[in-house]
Amino acid sequence: MSYPILFMRNRYLIFSAILLLFIIAFYPLCLRLISQLYYLRAVNYAGEEQYGLAVYHFEKAIHYRDNDPLIWTELGEAYHNLGMSGPADKLIPIVKKAKKAYLEAARLNPLDVEAAYGLAREETVLELTHPDRYHLQKTNPYDAYPYYQQTIRLRPNGITYHYAMTNYLYGVGRIGEFLKVLRNLARIHPPAYGYLKKEVFWSYTAKEAVKKGLRQAIEQEVSLRQAHMAMSSLLTDEKDWAGAVFHYKNALAHQTIENNSDNYLRLGRLYLENRQVQEAEECFLNALSMSRTRERDLKGLYGIYKRKGYLEELYEFYDQASRRFPLSGRMDILLARTLVDLNRHHQAKRILNELNREGPVAEAHYRLARIAEKEKDWDSMELFIQKATVLDPSNSGYHMIFSRVLKRKKKLDRAEKEAGLAIEYSAKPSSGLFNYRAGLRWTKKDYNGAIEDWVSAISLEPKRASYYGRAADASYRLGQWSQAMDYYQAAMHLDPKNKNYRKRHDEIKAMN
Repeated sequence: MSYPILFMRNRYLIFSAILLLFIIAFYPLCLRLISQLYYLRAVNYAGEEQYGLAVYHFEKAIHYRDNDPLIWTELGEAYHNLGMSGPADKLIPIVKKAKKAYLEAARLNPLDVEAAYGLAREETVLELTHPDRYHLQKTNPYDAYPYYQQTIRLRPNGITYHYAMTNYLYGVGRIGEFLKVLRNLARIHPPAYGYLKKEVFWSYTAKEAVKKGLRQAIEQEVSLRQAHMAMSSLLTDEKDWAGAVFHYKNALAHQTIENNSDNYLRLGRLYLENRQVQEAEECFLNALSMSRTRERDLKGLYGIYKRKGYLEELYEFYDQASRRFPLSGRMDILLARTLVDLNRHHQAKRILNELNREGPVAEAHYRLARIAEKEKDWDSMELFIQKATVLDPSNSGYHMIFSRVLKRKKKLDRAEKEAGLAIEYSAKPSSGLFNYRAGLRWTKKDYNGAIEDWVSAISLEPKRASYYGRAADASYRLGQWSQAMDYYQAAMHLDPKNKNYRKRHDEIKAMN
């Protein structure tokens, strides 16, 4: 063999060897690259909630790289979502596929908490549905509890996992374990109390378990601020006001930079419930000094003090607040309301009149009208409420009160007009307003107008027998016998025990 031919053959062998080595070296990388392309496409489909396509592409990714635990976990998740979003009769086969994927992910990576949780979740479905699917079998081959335990071992402070485990244990009736997990959940995450108390499993024993967990959190100084707040909330629900105050005060003593006006308003309310009025006042004044909605908060406090019966204390509190903070005329009106509640009408009138001298205020005139009503000074009431309607002409309530005082003074035409304005400016149509004006028209012997209003009232409240009865009475006065009988018939149907409707109906029937 000549030298050139031998050289060419050797060069070919060398090239072939190099090519083979290149293929051997880069083949796994090519497979990995193809797998990654399928994986990324699957992730996109999962994000678009196209779980069937996601499953297909995850399985393709696994075909090219079957030793990646992340892909197996993602496949399990895609199967899980496919089962949850699909028809019920297809659920169990898909759940079993999800479980198989999670099992492989857990085998490849025993520390994968998502795989462990996925196994617990799928096993729960199989465990809970097995008795219905195989009602003749006395034993259940499925048990999710070990998987939940493994999940918690891998993530001891995992709130989501603890929460899921509590629901599972309660659902399968393992109450002892349920209470232990519930207690631990409250210990590691004290704010959990807020949503746990809304769950179907909430009971006295569950509450006591959570209370123990919160105590442990406080003893172990776990999220102390949140732990004390949660304990205060729990004791508030039990109406243990002293305990609620104690723990909320302790909460505010930690991470003090986070304290805001809402915190002091809450503490003040707890003090009021515990009859510690002076301490409540100090908290409220502290809250107002920090508040950006001072007057709105003051209005809320008015309702709290009044509901608890601390009217004298409320007046003193407003007096202090007005000295410390610049307040608008609306707060003067609130102060006047407090004085009215205390039957100190003279002081209330002085404040309201002074406010009006600075510039007429509709609500100040309205409050003066209500004071005049309490004092049965109908002339003053008429003047004040008339002024209120002039200053705030679109206030339905003012027109209604004006109409009532006019009615009392026998000024029926004007009373009817004001009732009409009350109806016109009412934010929501009211059968009561139409019924009121119908009564005025009846008194004026305007029976057609009265019928018109009672028909409007019926359209808004069709099951009120008295509206049909009054419309029937007005029709009777007009001699509209057939219409009157129809209205009486409707009234009797709604109120069969009313003898007057039957009597009138029979009278008309006898006449015809």
